[in-house]
Amino acid sequence: MEALARLRHYRGSAQKVRLVADLIRMKPVGKALATLRTTRKSCSPDLLKLVESALANAQQNESGVDADALVVAKIQVDEAGRKPLQRNSMIRAISNYKKRFARPRFMSGPQGRMWLVPRPFCHVTVILSDAAAARKEAGLKAEAPKPLVKKRQGRVAAAVSAAAHRPGRENRAVERAHKKVASDEKRAERIEAAEASHAADESEKHDRKSKKPTKPESAG
Repeated sequence: MEALARLRHYRGSAQKVRLVADLIRMKPVGKALATLRTTRKSCSPDLLKLVESALANAQQNESGVDADALVVAKIQVDEAGRKPLQRNSMIRAISNYKKRFARPRFMSGPQGRMWLVPRPFCHVTVILSDAAAARKEAGLKAEAPKPLVKKRQGRVAAAVSAAAHRPGRENRAVERAHKKVASDEKRAERIEAAEASHAADESEKHDRKSKKPTKPESAG
């Protein structure tokens, strides 16, 4: 498995960046990160972020990749040309303080002119790999370390897990579900019978009231 990360148009000389890149080439990722953290060069923090980005890409592309198994298989620094940091129209905006004390970005030209000084840029490419050849060249074992074995369960935990997966337990759960459904159906039938009997009683009472004899009207 390989993971790649690129840093394009980096503000720095390719020759100076290669001095730091040579320190981490064919090194394990952990050792490379530690080296970049302790190297006192201006490009070390940027290369550190680049290696961390490559490591994040590896963990995202292949789930379960161990960072200790990866090696900086390839780190390449290419020149990206030279170009000025400012345009001619911006020269007048430079304050006198910057002209005197800041890093000069222009040089004097003929007839009082000023020429912008071009600055070098470079491209950096990092490739992390866990191939057997790369690990062997980095001084590691050819085979990647296997994941740690899970801790063995205790007696109580083993008994609980065995009881949970005991044969016939699912059948009991199904039987309980059937019994619950049958009891709900019987309860619904009893409620319907009670409502029917109550309705019949109400109808009988109504009929009795309607059949009561009326009092005869008194004559005269």
